[in-house]
Amino acid sequence: PAGSSVYVDPVMMLDAMDQYDISEIWVSATTGCVRDFEYYNKKTFNSFTHAYPSRFKGYAILNPYYPDRMREEIKRCFEEYGFIAIKIHSWIQAFILHQPIVYEIMDAAGKYQIPIMFHDGSPPYADTLQIAALAEKYPEVNIILGHSGLYDSYRSAIQAAKAHKNIWLILQGPTINDMKEIIQSSPQERLLFGTDYCCGGSGWKGETLIRDRLDILRYACSDSALLDQINCKNALSLLKR
Repeated sequence: PAGSSVYVDPVMMLDAMDQYDISEIWVSATTGCVRDFEYYNKKTFNSFTHAYPSRFKGYAILNPYYPDRMREEIKRCFEEYGFIAIKIHSWIQAFILHQPIVYEIMDAAGKYQIPIMFHDGSPPYADTLQIAALAEKYPEVNIILGHSGLYDSYRSAIQAAKAHKNIWLILQGPTINDMKEIIQSSPQERLLFGTDYCCGGSGWKGETLIRDRLDILRYACSDSALLDQINCKNALSLLKR
């Protein structure tokens, strides 16, 4: 829609996925963080996960500033839409993670037995160790760090993953050398590949960002078996959990 940084047509996205041999992508509507989250979750369902169920799996976008609507949306996303996870972007939405409404979201994740992905590495609202504290408080909920600490907090992400067996790290954001350290020092069975497709601004094409993310990971990890584990097997393991 007008005003969004990037609009992604699902057919265009499927073409990019096919170019790089990606069978499935887990998607969420970032615009829903700052606009009508119910509308954008429904759009994700209609245009992506319902239209192409074998290629897209949905993450529910929530807004804790609207608790009553949020509670209804959680039920809708997991009982009607069949989404597989929750996406929390406390940096864009500017809310504190350690408060009762966030604990309510964590309880819902436990109820539906689904993971929560957090944007991390962006203090003050999305600090990596703030999220690690949630992992300690909710050991039954699988927590995904969306950027493995980004540039300044990647060692905090390593520390968090080693300390908490319910923390998973997405390898998108850190530099090549930092990513090498993450791969070498973290539990390798909980490392995931991510693209941040179309979050690079309107000047990026999604397929270009996919290519760059894949190249960075290849430079950081020369072990083909481990690459296959990061790109596929670990994600399947997370879904089973």
